[in-house]
Amino acid sequence: MKVISIIGEKKSGKTSLIESSIAYLKEYGNVGCIKHAHELDLAVATAKDTDRFFNAGAEVVIGASPEKTVKIYGSQNLEELIAEMATSGVDFVLVEGFKSSNLPKIALSDFSNNQVGTILKRVDFRGNPKMKEEMIKELVQLIRSLDDY
Repeated sequence: MKVISIIGEKKSGKTSLIESSIAYLKEYGNVGCIKHAHELDLAVATAKDTDRFFNAGAEVVIGASPEKTVKIYGSQNLEELIAEMATSGVDFVLVEGFKSSNLPKIALSDFSNNQVGTILKRVDFRGNPKMKEEMIKELVQLIRSLDDY
């Protein structure tokens, strides 16, 4: 399983880059994503009551609809989240955030190497769509070349 973190300042294009990369990576296997969220807002209808069960004290709550399943449980560290992804049958894990982790990283902001380590590539995801497509193809090859986690 290949794991990489996409880091950048707010509104730098992290989510768009991950979203665009998923379609290309799916040509080579299953893709999972982990998002570092300071405040998690599950904006799905099933989460309203489901979240109430969790807040009432349930350790694990699963909300299921015909379109999605949402699993809510207490805080886990990044290693635990990646381990869970490994049991989910994914070949690639795209992590949004967790800039202080030791994961290899693609940076969308100008972090110094003193601030953030293990940056493999720095990119600017703004620009014309043709450039973005070429950049994503290049990043997918970079991700595919990573050692397994």
